[in-house]
Amino acid sequence: MSTPEGFKFVITNGAVTGMSRVDGTHTSTMRLPSDASFTIASGSITETRSGTKATETIQFVQDASDSSLYHVASDLTVFNTTASNNGGAYTFTIANGAVTGVQHVHGSSTHAEPMAPTSKYALTADGKIVETSVHDNVVETITYVAGSTAGQYVIASDAKTFVQAGSATTLLDVEGCDRAKFTIDASGAVTQVQQVRADGSTSTLTVGSNTTYKQLEAGYVLEVQTRGSHTSYELYHDGNGDGIYTEVAHGSGSTVDLVGLKAQLNATIDGLL
Repeated sequence: MSTPEGFKFVITNGAVTGMSRVDGTHTSTMRLPSDASFTIASGSITETRSGTKATETIQFVQDASDSSLYHVASDLTVFNTTASNNGGAYTFTIANGAVTGVQHVHGSSTHAEPMAPTSKYALTADGKIVETSVHDNVVETITYVAGSTAGQYVIASDAKTFVQAGSATTLLDVEGCDRAKFTIDASGAVTQVQQVRADGSTSTLTVGSNTTYKQLEAGYVLEVQTRGSHTSYELYHDGNGDGIYTEVAHGSGSTVDLVGLKAQLNATIDGLL
């Protein structure tokens, strides 16, 4: 289990006057940005940074067991699409009302962008394209709007929601490129493992004697690797029932807090896995 990164604040006369980053047992002082303002509320602190190209709003929430420690709950960046093209524009290949390809346009150069297996695109009635994805412990929503050049889009906003671990000892950490299919018999034993590539094709894996697989319950498969006296695990989850499992947690040891892990999932995340 890894410890979620946290932050501590110095508050003087109702204002934030200092800030530090906490990573496990290590604490480092951070410089307060000159363009930042802070709003203090019960259980949360909100930082707002406004510039000519974008406004970023970060919400920190108090740790469940340490009131002096805060974690990032959300990070919203709203871009001024008339002041900047936000690092380039995008074009989308659309077939039968669905996005099937994404291209990044930067100056005179255009190249295809990979579409992550844990991303979905939606076309809205007002002409926007909304990409929702999950990675690590983050649900990210990017909204694209029509740019100044016909057929091109720019990013209007990028919203990240960070899943809080709470008291769970197994932390959500989605690795979208690590996907597999499992053949599971009536007793719950895993009898075959297939790696799923980015294009959806599969290859059957030869499982070594130091690796075991076990179905914990429907939709959850635990892989445990043993090397000498050290064991490590990867937990796979099929959230949408399509038969493809995605790695959602990993760590040392051979047991997981499945109840705690499941508490970090929701319908949006399951729909992307």
